Amino acid sequence: MDLDGLLLDAASAEELAGMLVAGLRLDLPTVCAPPDVPPLSATLVALGLAPSIGAPANAAVSLVESEGLCPRRLVDDFSLANALRAGVAAGGGPEILVQLAAIAREVGAAEFGQMIRVLAAETPEADPEWLQEYGVPGLLSSLGDTLHDVPTVAGNLKENLPPAPPAPGEHSRFVFVRARASGAEAVCRVRKGVTETAGECRVFASEKEAVSSVLQGEVGEGAMLVVGGCGPRGGPGLLRLDALGRALREAGLEVPVMTDGLAPEDAAGAWISLFTPEAAAGGVLSLLRDGDTLRIDLAEGRIRTGAGEFTSREPGAFPNSADTGYAARYLRTALPALEGAGFS
Repeated sequence: MDLDGLLLDAASAEELAGMLVAGLRLDLPTVCAPPDVPPLSATLVALGLAPSIGAPANAAVSLVESEGLCPRRLVDDFSLANALRAGVAAGGGPEILVQLAAIAREVGAAEFGQMIRVLAAETPEADPEWLQEYGVPGLLSSLGDTLHDVPTVAGNLKENLPPAPPAPGEHSRFVFVRARASGAEAVCRVRKGVTETAGECRVFASEKEAVSSVLQGEVGEGAMLVVGGCGPRGGPGLLRLDALGRALREAGLEVPVMTDGLAPEDAAGAWISLFTPEAAAGGVLSLLRDGDTLRIDLAEGRIRTGAGEFTSREPGAFPNSADTGYAARYLRTALPALEGAGFS
């Protein structure tokens, strides 16, 4: 179509991330118009693809007229590190990690997986009231020297930032938890002061099964819900368990949940999500059974189980409906969530 440039806008973070991958492939002058959601806005500004001040449409026109930098010149290890820190500090959930992993894979940033595990874990979420007062520009300024002064669609990143405000208080942070024997891994956003969570497993092969059990009063305090079949291959496509989050609130329950899918945006309590390898690939989740006890040591990042015969079990069944077409092709080749959940 002989386009001069792109102005990307979308109603959801998932759509915008997909558009951005397409924009990287076209590599035309590109500006993102972030929704009014601090984590996404902070991520895109720090990545260099959204202006921190001014209208995105004006920035797009200026970028085209000045023959400014295209996205493949802007998105690199340094801007990805900025985006990761900023998105996590602004309260972004695990979906921020998945979306940035997909973008990093598109530009060939091979070390991004290790970057996630280091930078996301060491960057606390800012207190929400502080963020509301100082906004995304203040948040970026507060990151100080941990933020690289990279080129963006509107000049160098730091030249448009205000003076640094008072340091924000820590609200929560990401913890990567691992099972020592199997090498399984998951992500949990942990409120300050919380050091562990535990429970007796109630295992479900889908979110629908888990929701039904909660609404029928079959889940009580002391349980740990284990919900498989929600990862990239199990969905197929990475699923966010919004319905389960609503069901738990309606039932007045705040029990830990472990899943290979995504936690809801407004999740209450401990959600251990993006469990890898996922259940549909024969991961640890597929070996758990009702009545197993789990303890998640959030201080040391360890998953501990009381199931003695754990390793000798056969994986449970996690059926899906993708037997033909494009979805079936995706199911056979989908990457793990923390590698972007795209085609391998």
